Amino acid sequence: MATMTTTDLTTTWTRRWHQWLALGLVLFSFFMALFVNRTVFERLPHLEDELAYIFQARIFARGDVVVASPEPRRAFWQPFVVDYEPQGTRFGKYSPGWPALLAIGVLLGQMSFVNAAAAALNVALVYRLGREVFNPDVGVIAAALMAFSPMALLLNASLMGHTTALCCFTLFMYAYWRLSRPRSRHRLRWAALAGLALGLLIVNRPLTAVGVTLPFVLWSGLRVLRAALDGWRSAPEKLLPTLQPLLLLAAIALLMSSALPLFNYAATGDPTQNLYTLVWPYDRVGFGECCGRSGHTIVKGILHTRYDLSLTAADLFGWQAGLITPQLVEHLQTRASYWPVMGLSFFILPFGLWVGFRTRWLRAWLLLALAWLAVPLATNADFLRDDEAAIWAWLGVGAVWMLVPPLALAWRGTTDDNRTRAAWTWLLLAVAVSLIGLHLAYWVGSQRYSTRYYFEAVSALALIGALPIAWLARRFKRVFIYWLLSLALVWSLNAYSTPRINALYRFNGVSPELIEQIEQRRVDDRPLLVIVNGDLGAVSWRAYGSLLAVTGPYLDDDIVAVRDFAADGTVRAQLVERFPDRQIIEMQARSTDIWFVDEN
Repeated sequence: MATMTTTDLTTTWTRRWHQWLALGLVLFSFFMALFVNRTVFERLPHLEDELAYIFQARIFARGDVVVASPEPRRAFWQPFVVDYEPQGTRFGKYSPGWPALLAIGVLLGQMSFVNAAAAALNVALVYRLGREVFNPDVGVIAAALMAFSPMALLLNASLMGHTTALCCFTLFMYAYWRLSRPRSRHRLRWAALAGLALGLLIVNRPLTAVGVTLPFVLWSGLRVLRAALDGWRSAPEKLLPTLQPLLLLAAIALLMSSALPLFNYAATGDPTQNLYTLVWPYDRVGFGECCGRSGHTIVKGILHTRYDLSLTAADLFGWQAGLITPQLVEHLQTRASYWPVMGLSFFILPFGLWVGFRTRWLRAWLLLALAWLAVPLATNADFLRDDEAAIWAWLGVGAVWMLVPPLALAWRGTTDDNRTRAAWTWLLLAVAVSLIGLHLAYWVGSQRYSTRYYFEAVSALALIGALPIAWLARRFKRVFIYWLLSLALVWSLNAYSTPRINALYRFNGVSPELIEQIEQRRVDDRPLLVIVNGDLGAVSWRAYGSLLAVTGPYLDDDIVAVRDFAADGTVRAQLVERFPDRQIIEMQARSTDIWFVDEN
């Protein structure tokens, strides 16, 4: 009978210690998502996007794809919900992936549980990926950075689709890692899981899916090419173990992505229809007069990216050179420009890349890449403000330079651990670069709910950020490094994340108070019809956003909010006739203000 040595016991104890820490972080993410959803967002959607997601999720929960448009359509208007007149259909403008998942929460009666579960799974997957690609310290530290990230704490508690999209992508990365290992077992099973995860990501956020998976597509192509060259030199059958799982992955992802044209066809009769343009004709990806309110250019793309990255530098891990002040709270609520305080979260990433790239040539490549990127941004170079040709040349050289590591690593092979870790360090970096670069082509940035267009790169950035901390933990006293990290995370939670997220409390005027006031006017057990009076162009959805949150697509909820926009009373008569068995409550609205008619 074999006996365990002292080294074996130490390794086993360390592994279990890391596993218990990871489990604690998983539970922390789950319950924090529910806690923030209840205390800050009060279990209500605060953005137009969330309202449209909930609307479509309720349709899916009833087993339908679309609903018939009610008449008069404008009386039942909701933001980002399309009434498609040629088909007489009504649906949310967004891709169907997230509403389909959110429908599970609708059926359970707890929509916030879907993102909370995805948040927990995100942390677990980051831990496993970091542990297996690098070492257990990287896994648990990356899980901690992920769990305490202000971006994650905010979006996990929302009803937006970014948390599930990140979960799908992180699951894809983990499954890809398992299928690509030289001695991997069950490659086809892992390929099927990777294809499933990628397919779910595509039908949730298609543009994001392109951005984050582009590096893996490139790396897969290089792996196949290397295997083909090796097979041609020796035995052709060596190509199959590399090619078969990738083909299965692609086939499953493509099959699942067919849900997009099928949804478009059910909604409009045209599988190629861009549903975004049915709300805003200019809501397109690309450059030129077709895209954006006044046309989109690479100069505008650089400007929006710099705005967003300035906030990402603080929101990523909650580290910045200063505290959240009332002025910064006001900035979060009303502005979308440069974040006034220097964020410090990015400063750890170059050290992570340095640790991941262990060879001299890769580190030299990294220094040149950082100089090429950082010097024009740090000096606010003139060409970034008005010279489109120079910007394209700058970006083009950077893109070509990004291709050097995978080409060299694929040519030399990744049979040893150092090369494998270097390849994955590049993949993690390339995920963030590709996602940010792709969104240069979108005409608007995003800051209110953090820089959410970049959120699907958080797991990759957390792994990069964990590398230098794990390096310190393995060379100095581990407990001391972990305590320092814990203090930094707790400080960021209290000094940064809490006031930063609380800035969105009752954002856009959404709160349960209006619903409670309406409930107090109930005279019997009949359902309620709330008629909001006011001209269409003079009333913002924010005036009665709380009521839109409880008004479903089938108009059979306990509270239904409708608009009376006609001064001659014809619309009101139609509404009263449509809902004969409801108690009517009259309200008046102007801009973002709303009040009861009998309070005039």
